[in-house]
This record gives sequence, structure tokens and C-alpha cells, in this order.
Amino acid sequence: MPGMSSTAQPLPDAPAELRAIIAQLTEQLAEAERERGAQEQRIAQLLETIELLKRKRFGRSTDQVPDSQLRLFDETELEALIGALEAELPAPAAPDTAKDKETPTKRKPVRRPLPSHLPRVERLLDLDAEEKAAMGDDWSFIGYDTSEQLAILPRQTYVIVYKRAKYVARTQDVPGAEIGVKIAPRPEQIIPKSIAHASLLAGIVTAKFVDALPLYRQEQIFEREGIDLTRQTMSGLLIQLNAPLAPIAAALKAQLRQGTVVHVDETPVQVLREPGRDNTQTSYMWVFCGGPPGQPVRWFAYADSRAASVPKGVLLETPAQAGGTDPPPGFYLQSDGYSAYGVVANAPEVIGHAGCWTHVRRKFVDAASGRNSGAAQQMLAYIGQLYAVEKRLREATPAERHTARLQQSRPILDAIKTWLDATVTRTPPKGLLGKAVHYALGQWPILTTFLEDGRLEIDNNTAENAIRPFVIGRNYAHLRIMRSRLEPVSVSR
Repeated sequence: MPGMSSTAQPLPDAPAELRAIIAQLTEQLAEAERERGAQEQRIAQLLETIELLKRKRFGRSTDQVPDSQLRLFDETELEALIGALEAELPAPAAPDTAKDKETPTKRKPVRRPLPSHLPRVERLLDLDAEEKAAMGDDWSFIGYDTSEQLAILPRQTYVIVYKRAKYVARTQDVPGAEIGVKIAPRPEQIIPKSIAHASLLAGIVTAKFVDALPLYRQEQIFEREGIDLTRQTMSGLLIQLNAPLAPIAAALKAQLRQGTVVHVDETPVQVLREPGRDNTQTSYMWVFCGGPPGQPVRWFAYADSRAASVPKGVLLETPAQAGGTDPPPGFYLQSDGYSAYGVVANAPEVIGHAGCWTHVRRKFVDAASGRNSGAAQQMLAYIGQLYAVEKRLREATPAERHTARLQQSRPILDAIKTWLDATVTRTPPKGLLGKAVHYALGQWPILTTFLEDGRLEIDNNTAENAIRPFVIGRNYAHLRIMRSRLEPVSVSR
């Protein structure tokens, strides 16, 4: 209308300007699509994490895939996996028709005999006198029907009373009379002038470090038996054992490196009232499992650090540190994927570094609770084949294991590597499956080391099982045993 101005902007009619506008809008739409895709991926990752945390918090604390998470494979994945597994199965044997006609019999449970080294206390049971009198001479005794029951006596705590003979000279003219009273020497003790006999000390140490029984529980047990033996007293006794047991510990440590393989692991621990450290600071207990065949050694070392210097200080001693003796032979280091072990593995004393398939499997078990459960379970099936080979070779010699692994395990590893390389390109790296795949690929060089020597294991369970009693029984809240300096504790079995 006349006298009015329009605020609408006229549309450009030049083709170049129109193409620029279309390109700008296309770019904006693509950016929005990328943002939406990133948001959806982030939401999926968070949902996977929530599901994993729920399972770890409320589910079974095992490496098995929960029944509720056993989802179906994708059809293509399932067909591929079935084909791969069927190709590796041996040809079926010809049916035994004669055996098939036999009716299978159910095996009856057989009770195992009680250990022969246990003492036997016989209790003769007979008919009462009245019944035997009624039988008269018509019945003849032919023997006993024997059965056994396992019984136990309560722990018997006793006191050893030492009586040391004393002598005095009859006259002052007797040689040596000037010494006054002559008394028999004290018996040798691990802790001089202590009320604790060696058997009591062994019981306390075994209960705490082997049976995971904290000192406060041992105190309660002694209290039930009417014995006043506090945890503070027992703690002091354990501290005093450090000096007399040092030569044994040194001998065990020297034997640690005499084997071909050393397993290493560490676990965090908090120690209260530790000099120079806050109660909130984390320390670590390290475990080393080695030794020659038939003479295994478990060496525990406490440290306030998780640095590579701790295992290097235990395993890479110089001849001067070892007392001037010849350096021990080279060894394989077997551990999880912690980077500090990679530093130790670079030492010239280390022949090779072997990884742990149990840690790889755990990550795929976690991934099986996510959105890509089918792919994760496919990987778990491959790992199961590796462990099936190990189960069959459990009683084999190292040479037999080495040969069989090259023939049976190497093809499985090749299939796993092919699967990992194909999966990593189509899996988001921040998802549970992506993290598991990247971890396996990052660890791949050390995951295949077990093929080199039949004395190597497929995982680091040797060290993890050794440190488990410590994890179960740690209770250092009010103890003075742990200190800021490195104090090793060794156990040989």
C-alpha cells in the first residue's frame, strides 16, 4: 500500500547466490545430523555403562555372562560363528550300534575313603548282654561290620613350663664358685624371652596370611578359650619376627628368579596410622610367583607406590645386590596389561613378556551386557576355544604343550586377530565393545607370547590366585606392621 514500507527481504534471483544458500543449508543439516549421531552414540555409551554398573553392583561377581544378558547373535554373526566352529570340530565317529543298544546305567555316588594318615580310635559295638544270652549257642561271632566317621577335637592350647636346673658350689674352694649359682641355659627361641612359643607364632601367621583371619578375630577366638592375647600383642609379635626370618626370606627371594617364568600382580591397600602418610593415600601389595619346577615361591612386597621401580627392585637385582653371586638366568615376565610391567619387560634379563587372556575375556564379558552383545559373545566363544585347548593340555609336559599350541591354538589366534581387525573399523571406540577390542589389539603382542614356551600360561591367574587371600583378609586399620618402606613377606609352598 502507498505510504507503507515492507520489511520482507527479497529473495535473490542469481543462480550463484541460490547455490550458496543451498550449500550453507546442506552443511547446517549435515552438522545437525552429526551432532544428533554423536548424541545418540553418547546416550548408547551411557546406557551401556549404567547397565554394566548395575550388573557389577547387584549381579554375580564372576566372569560369566549373566543369563539375562545372553541375547541372540545377529543372524549373520551367528551363521559365521557356527560355520567356523563346525569347521574345527573333528569328524563324527561311526555309530556303535552294539553300544547304543545297551541301557545306560546311572552311576551310584561313591564315598571317598577318609585320609589314611589320620589316627583311628576304635569303638566296639556289640549286642547287649540280655540279647546275647537269648541267642545262646545257636549264633557264632564272625567279625565286625566296619564304617568310619570323621571327628575333630577342639584346638588344644597348652603351656610349656621350663624348669632350669640350678647349682651352687658347696664350698668357696670349688673351681668357678665365684660365679655363684650355675643354671641351665634357656632353650633357643625365635623371639627371646617371649611368652609365645614357635608353634603359637606359626599358628598366628598361618591364620592371618594363609587363612585370611584378621588379628581381631583371632583375639576373639583366644578369648573364647579363656586366653588373654590381644591383637596389639600379636601385632608386636609379628613385627619382631622380621629379623629372625630375614635369612629365610633372603633364601626364598634368591630362589624366586631360578625358574623360567615369574608372574606379577599388585593390589591397592590403605594403611591407617602409617608414619609420614595420610590415611587416604593408597599403597600397594605386590606379589611375585616364580621359582624352579617343584619349588614354587610366592613373594609379597609392600610399597607406597605403583611405579615400575617396585618390580624392578625385586626382579632386577645386580650381582652386588644379590650378595656377589652370579646373576640368575633370564626369565619370562607374565602379567596383566599395566604399563609398569612393560617397562620391566624391556630389561635384558627378561626373555619375553606374556600377557593375560583372562583380562581380555573380562572386558568382553562387560561388553556382552551392552548393545553389541552378539559380537562380544562371538569373541567369548573364540576365547573359550583357546581355554579348551589349555584344559586338554593341563597334564602335558612343557614340550607337548608347546607343540600342541602351535598346532591348535595358533589357528584360533589367527581367527581372533582377523575378527578384531574387522570389528575395530565398525565399532565406536568409546563403547564397551570398542574398548574391549582396542584393549585386545593393544595387548596383542604379549597375548601371543604363550606360544613361545610350554612353561608359560595363557593368563596371569597364578599371581591373581596368590594375592586373593591377602585381598580377602586385609585389615590393617590399627596395625603397625605396614610401614612406608618396602617390607617384603615371602611364602614358599
